[in-house]
Amino acid sequence: MLCGLVGALLTVLVSMRDDSSLLFESTGALRCIKRPMPNPAINSRPFYRNRILIGALILYVCAFSVLLRNKSFDTSSAVVVLIVFGIVFPLIAWIATRRAIPLSISITPGKSQLIVLIGYIVFLSVYLVGGPQWIDQHLPSSWIDSARTRFFIMLAKKLVVFVAIPFAIFRFGFGYRLRDFGIQGEGLRALRHSHLPVVLVVGGAFLAFQYFLSGGGAAFRHGQFTVSQLLVGLPLCFIWLFVEAGLVEEFFFRALVQSHLAVAFKSEVSGIVLMSLIFGLAHAPGFIFRHAGEVEGLGSNPSALDAIAYSIVVLAISGVTFGVIWARTKNLFAVILIHAAGDLLPNFAGFARTWL
Repeated sequence: MLCGLVGALLTVLVSMRDDSSLLFESTGALRCIKRPMPNPAINSRPFYRNRILIGALILYVCAFSVLLRNKSFDTSSAVVVLIVFGIVFPLIAWIATRRAIPLSISITPGKSQLIVLIGYIVFLSVYLVGGPQWIDQHLPSSWIDSARTRFFIMLAKKLVVFVAIPFAIFRFGFGYRLRDFGIQGEGLRALRHSHLPVVLVVGGAFLAFQYFLSGGGAAFRHGQFTVSQLLVGLPLCFIWLFVEAGLVEEFFFRALVQSHLAVAFKSEVSGIVLMSLIFGLAHAPGFIFRHAGEVEGLGSNPSALDAIAYSIVVLAISGVTFGVIWARTKNLFAVILIHAAGDLLPNFAGFARTWL
């Protein structure tokens, strides 16, 4: 029942908009138009007729059933993730974007672009299995031994594979501009007007959740940081996360993957669903080959099936909120700011140990 509610809610959140707002049309290219009713070419199908959404809900139920056999799997935590990140936060994002006017971006549908995008996603999944570690092995040991240097090495690797390479491919291979990835001067101006509420409301909701309810805020609740650490460290950590987490993930998964999938399938809901699945499944190789499953509560050596199921049940859900925000604003700056706010408290302890 929860999965059905998520599906219906996702369709409503993305498709509903005030009569005076701008909508996106996917007939030939994605463009902004003024129209009192939603365009039937995108977002107008009822959720029970969206095959991709229905397939994803069935996949979620199957994945959850698989994980029930794993004694290390915390069922209650997965249900909380579904409720909080699959229902509550997307609903908050929709409320905060009711008056938001989306930026105008141009995405031209084409089979060659879709093939290149899928091919790069496959390459990225293979790279994440051992690519970063292979690069570290060929760098000077003095760089790897320095925690501060490792911070910049990690950032450089992420920027290259998640931002620089895909941007170069779509810029020089297909003629896309920065503005088509939501990087526009109008986006900065919108942060002072119609896009400001979603940044403040959703960013604040993430911070409140992390502080009061998650393990990432425990150190703050217990007063483990000094006043000087907080005053100096929090702004610096936020700036770091703006680039290291926000720019890296939002550029690739939202501005690139979600935008192109939404146009390819003529549905923002389908774009969000497929992007979320890809985001989750991209982590599965790490659970299988790099023993990351132990950190996530899957045990030290989870099976491939358990790793894939966990990626769908837990990690894929976490991308829905950002997908809704991107679909309704097309403003990369907005989703980056919210992402950095959401990651701030859980990542501050590691940042403080390294830099403060």
